Amino acid sequence: MNDSPRRLRILRTAIVLTLVFNVIALLVLVRVTPVIFTVFMFLAQPLFGAALVLLFGAVLAELRARQIL
Repeated sequence: MNDSPRRLRILRTAIVLTLVFNVIALLVLVRVTPVIFTVFMFLAQPLFGAALVLLFGAVLAELRARQIL
């Protein structure tokens, strides 16, 4: 029972990181300045990578909890 809120928290964290990435990417599309582009390159892309890793981990945890894997 304690594992389920942890999986939900991981999913929420992945969603928030993806939203931050999307906001920064939208800023790059709308107005490109050197500062925004640098933030996108060094902050947004690693955030998206971390979100993908968290999402993959949450999916694996859910599959293991349901004894599919």
